[in-house]
Amino acid sequence: MTFDDRAPRLSAARVRALRGLLALFLLLTAALGGIATPASAQIPTPAPPAQAEAAPNPEEIARLRQTLEDPERRAALLGQLRALEQAEEAAAPAEPEGIGTRLLTLLSNRLDGLGQEAALAGDALLNAPQGLHWLERQVSDPAQRAAWGWLVAELVLVLVVGQGARLIAIRTLRRPRAMLAARPIPSPLAKVPLLLVRSLFDLAPIVAFAAAGFGVLALFDPPPVVRVLGVTFLNASIFVQIVLLVVRALLAPASPNLRLIPMSDGSALRLLRWFRTIAITTLYGMFLAEAARRLGLPAQSYGALVTLVGLVVAVMSAVLVLQSREAVAARLRGGIAAAQPLSEAVSPLPPGRRAAGAGRMLRAAGRRVADVWHAIAILYIIVLFGIWALEISGGLLFVVQATAVTLVVAGIARLIGRGITRAAAAILERMDRRRGASAWAAGRLRRYIAPIARLLHGAVAVLGGLVVLNAWGLDVWGWLQTAVGLRIVASGLSLLLVGAIALGVWEVTNGLIERHLATTDRNGRAIQRSARVRTLLPLLRSALLVVLLTLVTLITLSELGLNIGPLLAGAGVVGLAVGFGAQTLVKDVITGLFILFEDTISVGDVVNVGGKGGLVEGMNIRTIRLRDFDGTVHTIPFSAVTSVSNMTKDFSYYVFDVAIPYHENADRVVSVLHGIGDELRKDPRFAPLILEPLEVLGVDSFQESAAVIKARIKTLPIQQWNVGREFNGRMKARFIELGIDFPLPQRTLHIARGAAEVLAGMGAEAGAANAGRMRHAGAAE
Repeated sequence: MTFDDRAPRLSAARVRALRGLLALFLLLTAALGGIATPASAQIPTPAPPAQAEAAPNPEEIARLRQTLEDPERRAALLGQLRALEQAEEAAAPAEPEGIGTRLLTLLSNRLDGLGQEAALAGDALLNAPQGLHWLERQVSDPAQRAAWGWLVAELVLVLVVGQGARLIAIRTLRRPRAMLAARPIPSPLAKVPLLLVRSLFDLAPIVAFAAAGFGVLALFDPPPVVRVLGVTFLNASIFVQIVLLVVRALLAPASPNLRLIPMSDGSALRLLRWFRTIAITTLYGMFLAEAARRLGLPAQSYGALVTLVGLVVAVMSAVLVLQSREAVAARLRGGIAAAQPLSEAVSPLPPGRRAAGAGRMLRAAGRRVADVWHAIAILYIIVLFGIWALEISGGLLFVVQATAVTLVVAGIARLIGRGITRAAAAILERMDRRRGASAWAAGRLRRYIAPIARLLHGAVAVLGGLVVLNAWGLDVWGWLQTAVGLRIVASGLSLLLVGAIALGVWEVTNGLIERHLATTDRNGRAIQRSARVRTLLPLLRSALLVVLLTLVTLITLSELGLNIGPLLAGAGVVGLAVGFGAQTLVKDVITGLFILFEDTISVGDVVNVGGKGGLVEGMNIRTIRLRDFDGTVHTIPFSAVTSVSNMTKDFSYYVFDVAIPYHENADRVVSVLHGIGDELRKDPRFAPLILEPLEVLGVDSFQESAAVIKARIKTLPIQQWNVGREFNGRMKARFIELGIDFPLPQRTLHIARGAAEVLAGMGAEAGAANAGRMRHAGAAE
């Protein structure tokens, strides 16, 4: 071994003397520590079995005494010890290692020292008879028999007196405990205070047992080792009773109404028996090993005995897991089947329809875990026993703490998840009861309840996962405090904030637009907005959506670390190139914008543009879409629109051209037309469509066989044809009723005198010929 250069080197004799001194010091420390164990100490943790050292002989003790008496040699020895201490401190790790690092280091050291381990295993086998020699010595040595006698007597007395005091306390408190057990409890939360009161009642017998036991120990004066072992046994008994008190409070085998964990009475009693057996085996087994060690059991035999106790406890735990396999699996499957996914809680599915997606996958995974949970539990028990048997420094405590943190985090996350689901369902139920304007706002907010609930579920899962990873040795919080971690957290929060702001702007704008377009009057009828509003507001909404998506995308790319400057410059160049190459498109857009802002054409108008006519079905910033009477759709770019004829702008006129014969009285016909107009205005079907009375302009023109009277009636936009058809039908019926003729096409011929005589002669000859043919036909008959 290499020491500090300033310290003097030791000879072989001094090295042997130093080893003897250290061995003697360890033995004295162990003996003194066993004698000075306080009464309140728990069962000591078994020390790792060390390599058996030979007892120092008188020569080594003499050399050590001479070294300590000589000042120079004593100073040299102290220098060597200081150098050794400095070397040990320098070799110590600067940072605490995780369980995985310690396990790998241990396995590496085990492999590197395989030969030494084999030699130590051989020595252990050769020294195995030491345990038998110890047993023979306990039987044959009168002092050892006396110590064992004292110990047995003390333990029996402690048990008898302590159990007596405990039974008296139990009998005294039996009636109030029974009253608590028989009391009906409405909810699980109400069980907790009653269980606490009952636990206080159960704690009284333990206190009585402890007081009686320590009182018995105070009355006797046994040997120091026996006294220490008696105190240790009493502490073990108290700890066993405390463990059983906690288990009994959770299971309540004799009080089903106080039971926190739902199970049958038989299952609760079986679990209580198993926990009692495991606790007694563990604590009293460790006590027996410690008693044997303090009474002279060799270190290797002591280590083997402790390992045997741990193995028995591990096997008992595995048997308990196998016996509970079906019951726990059935309970897990029942819990998975009864659990309501978030999607079903916020939007119930129709009967017979199964949930799809992540919910079904999680249920399948849960059923698979229910099938193999026993294998996972047994593997966990094996790992715990292996870590304890391999004597990994702090390994067992680390795994137990990490497991406890995992279970607690999983339970808390489950409770929070259920709370989120129930809160979302309650909010939706309350929104469904809203009426009026609040119902409209509730309907818009309803669509965000499920996504927000899923986001909260995800946040709880991520936070719980980080806590669990940190508990298992991954320095998650330290990594989050690094530059990369802070960057990721800041970027994530920024993206959430930007997304929330963009969503809020979009929802407010979209809601106001829809609210404005769908406004109703006091009677619940929809208020008809102008066609311009119905056209521009959806276009503005679409433009806002494009702007928001563009901004969110650019900000997201920037937060992800991408330089958006070249992207914006490239977009500008592309836009300039597109502007030069698509001049017609630019013309369409500019013309369309002016037409829209000037409110020349609106959706729902009947127009003639570009040589086509029809109803305007849709418009954007580039084209207009028309549908004519026979259903043909015409898409016309705004650049092709040179003139617009809008027949339904604000209001419409139906123009009548009534033709009457020349012999009819025009004033009479005008009076009839006014009467028909008045009747039409009184009809409830057409009265809302007519804005003004019929306007008769008078005789407008003359035709070959008729005089034309022009009239018109003012109606709502696009309603002129409905009103005109009804007016024409009533006008025809009224003309027939009053005998007013409809003009027929006719022509008057004026014939000269000479032509009339010729036509008369030709007519006489034709008449004579016709008469002769008739006589001839009669004679033939």
